[in-house]
Amino acid sequence: MSGGRIPSRFYTRPPYVARKTITFAAGGNGANGVETDLFNLTGDVIIIAIVPKCTTDLAESAGTPSLELGVNNDTNLFIDATIATELDAGDFWVDTTPTELGGVALPDRLKDILINGNISNKVVGTNNISGGVIEYTVYWLPVSTDGLVEAT
Repeated sequence: MSGGRIPSRFYTRPPYVARKTITFAAGGNGANGVETDLFNLTGDVIIIAIVPKCTTDLAESAGTPSLELGVNNDTNLFIDATIATELDAGDFWVDTTPTELGGVALPDRLKDILINGNISNKVVGTNNISGGVIEYTVYWLPVSTDGLVEAT
């Protein structure tokens, strides 16, 4: 880490944790074709785990919007396009078929991934996501001396 900077006053020992909550709106980050940065990256990091959890049902304006999770220039690195309205409050979003279970094993695509681009989600499909909330939690370690993950 650059200059010995600790990424969070709450998490001072690795792995470090970064959190971001995003509220979708049809005219902004929920618009079809829009990619929204969730976490800014500096340098190279290894994602120990990324855990998206829906806290409020996602809704659609019309049509069938979908959501991907990845990095800039590879927007489905972590999760392929998932029909937005399948994401309900309480669901862990770990694949394209979210279910309401008491627990779920993280798939390989959500852990132990080397990256050096911002983590983002992208709305795809035929329309907008008009509402809903997802909380993203990232556990990470720096690989380069300047490796850092910060919520946008």
